[in-house]
Amino acid sequence: MGTGFPTGLAGRAPVLPVHCCLTLKYTRRPTAVQLSSRLRRVSTGAARNSLIVMGGFVLSRVTGLARDIVATYFFGTSAAAAAYRAAFSIVDLLYLIIIGGALGSSFIPVFIEVWERDGQTRAWRLASAVVTWSLLVLAVASTVVFVAAPGVVTLLYGGRGFDAATLDLTVALARLFLLSPLLLGLGGLAMAALNAREHFAMPALAQSVYNLGITLGAVLGGLTGLGIWGMAWGVVTGALLYLLVQLPPLWGMGMRLRLTLGRGMEEVGRIARQMGPRVVGQAAAYLSIVVTLALAARLPAGDARVAGLGYAYQLMLLPYGIFSLSLSQVAFPRLARLVAEGRYADLTADVRRTLAIILWLTLPATTALLALGFPLARALFERGAFDARSLEYTVQALTGYALALPAFAASEILIRAFFAMQRTWTPVLVGVFQVSLNLTLGVSLLRAGGDVGALAFAFSIANTTEALLLFALLGAALPGLWRERRLWWSLGAALIGTIALGALLTTLTVASRGLVPAVSAGYAYQWTRDLPLLLVWLAGVGVAGALTYLALTVALGALPARVVVERLRRG
Repeated sequence: MGTGFPTGLAGRAPVLPVHCCLTLKYTRRPTAVQLSSRLRRVSTGAARNSLIVMGGFVLSRVTGLARDIVATYFFGTSAAAAAYRAAFSIVDLLYLIIIGGALGSSFIPVFIEVWERDGQTRAWRLASAVVTWSLLVLAVASTVVFVAAPGVVTLLYGGRGFDAATLDLTVALARLFLLSPLLLGLGGLAMAALNAREHFAMPALAQSVYNLGITLGAVLGGLTGLGIWGMAWGVVTGALLYLLVQLPPLWGMGMRLRLTLGRGMEEVGRIARQMGPRVVGQAAAYLSIVVTLALAARLPAGDARVAGLGYAYQLMLLPYGIFSLSLSQVAFPRLARLVAEGRYADLTADVRRTLAIILWLTLPATTALLALGFPLARALFERGAFDARSLEYTVQALTGYALALPAFAASEILIRAFFAMQRTWTPVLVGVFQVSLNLTLGVSLLRAGGDVGALAFAFSIANTTEALLLFALLGAALPGLWRERRLWWSLGAALIGTIALGALLTTLTVASRGLVPAVSAGYAYQWTRDLPLLLVWLAGVGVAGALTYLALTVALGALPARVVVERLRRG
């Protein structure tokens, strides 16, 4: 339904009794030729899978932007849009905790283990038991939320920013959205099973299909008088499509599912035990954004501020999803296999390489959001019901969220490394601390007179602290992980390139105000007149900035930059 927050004391050495039976399969040492061949196949497959998933995330973010553009046109930062956002945030918690993060991260390593050790039949029996239990838990949780919705909505959003009618609409929308977690839960398990067997194409497409359903619903609601209800039914339709598109490849894998509680399968209990910490972490992390919205709802014009926070967060998720989530999602099954085989040297190298790529990509994206956030948000959203006030709230929040991007993105691969090693409590404890820090800072800044930008800035500080703690703790769990000169050289080159990029983008923006007045906040913008030139300007500045950053980081010797150039040369 959405993208879950990464959550973030580890011992000095990994202890992995779960995979002891698997390691017996790899006690014969391969020859140098066999090892070289295997590494080439793994590298080629990883690159191909990364491109598939990254392509899927690009398409997902493009369709997500299209969804938000349509939504802002018809609903802007109105009370209806705020009610939709608030209701969505409440129900999304069910999916993200039970399926979106907790179950997927616990299910994939065990599913791989059973498949490799016991074969397909028992693996699908395990999947059947997990599906059955997930549906039972989701059904019970959905019933509880349906009954408790009025009290929950009033507790979270009752204040001067949400009037009685908006609160009632939020309750009604939340109850309708409860149809989605059941469908998305099955789709999430389908995605986990496909990813475990390194099938990434349909799962990568599924999110775009989901966005398409919501977009069509928004168009229908805006044109027919259904209003926000059209978009709400689009959520349910998109969730159904999200599941359906993933069924054909599962059947091709030989999927055999039936309702069963999995009696006698110790793996079911193990998955449940491993989920415990993740559930705590996911709940705490996602409650962070829910409470941030609740704090915003208590400000004057709180409905508009809630909607603006949501749009800014989605813009930050654009580079996060394309660069970090895609690479980390592909890496997770591979990391789990390396742990199962006891190949910790390869594990550390893989984590280092993935982190270097993620930071090389997200550091310049952060600078771009900071320097170009206003004209970008204006070009994407300012039309129809999305007015200058809506733009102001969105840009304020975007500045704070953009500062969180590198840490937010880095945490994704660091957390997945911990979960591949089945050290589930480490990222959870750090994540709970992050949430506490986020909320404490948010409340303090609001009391000092801050606005939505202060709430987003608190999120940035808390997530940066989380990433630094995870970085240190993973280094303690995998000694020598960060003692790689090339990693630090690449990060230094990326940082220098990012500073240069920021200076270039700021200079171009200031110099262009006479030629492209829409880049200035005080300009009386009319999208039908000004949008074409603004889009051309954004594209030109973006290309110039990307080429400058790539050239500078190549010259400075950043390994990810050199890999990109080499692949471009190969065509």
